Amino acid sequence: MLLQSALTERIIIVGVFQIWPIIYDSFFAYKLLKRAKNRSTATLSCFFIFNALAFFLALVSIILANALFAYLCYVIAFFIIMLAQSFVVIFSWLIVNLGEKLSYKKYYLGFLIYGIISTYVFWIGIFLKGIRYDSSTGWIPVFSWLFLFISWSYIIIFLIVPEIILAVKLINIFEGVALKRRIKLFILSVFLEFAIVLLIVLYNTGINNTVFKVINLFLMPPLGTLAAYFIYKSFGKGLE
Repeated sequence: MLLQSALTERIIIVGVFQIWPIIYDSFFAYKLLKRAKNRSTATLSCFFIFNALAFFLALVSIILANALFAYLCYVIAFFIIMLAQSFVVIFSWLIVNLGEKLSYKKYYLGFLIYGIISTYVFWIGIFLKGIRYDSSTGWIPVFSWLFLFISWSYIIIFLIVPEIILAVKLINIFEGVALKRRIKLFILSVFLEFAIVLLIVLYNTGINNTVFKVINLFLMPPLGTLAAYFIYKSFGKGLE
């Protein structure tokens, strides 16, 4: 049956989960940086750049399977993809305060805080063995339930909750039917992105349900593409 072979799952993960996100994230980052170079554009483009880098490192970890470097490469990749989500929250914060001159000190402090919190990936993933990625797992990452709990807590508390607060402010601040439509599209696509990350963590937590794995393998790539595209289309195309 489908996905009973580790090789089948590996081919799908390499071909769809890793290479395709690298392509579209790099494309959106390029389009943004080509159009304008300001703090908002740089922040949003970093979301795409970091996502692309994370998937690239995950791809490298698959290619380097059976090498000691593969495990570290994957852990770094997961750290980067978690950190990448913070760029969307900070971008929303910049848009909410568009009329004010926010200091770069606060701006970089936000990144520093998210960067420090995201290091849980190393502490829990490596030292508490929250991430297993070796020959015993068929070089397919397996997360512990503790790692799932910490990851979900991070996503909910530090990403989803702040974004809900910022989303309410965005809707209340901006006026005009067309602009509000774009804001709502941005908000929905951001929460779709967060939902995908939640599912990725759940998928890697050693659930051996074939139906669940099939649904995730074939559902997450198109959903990830839609989330990235609508994030770009909503505000990305409006940063000219």
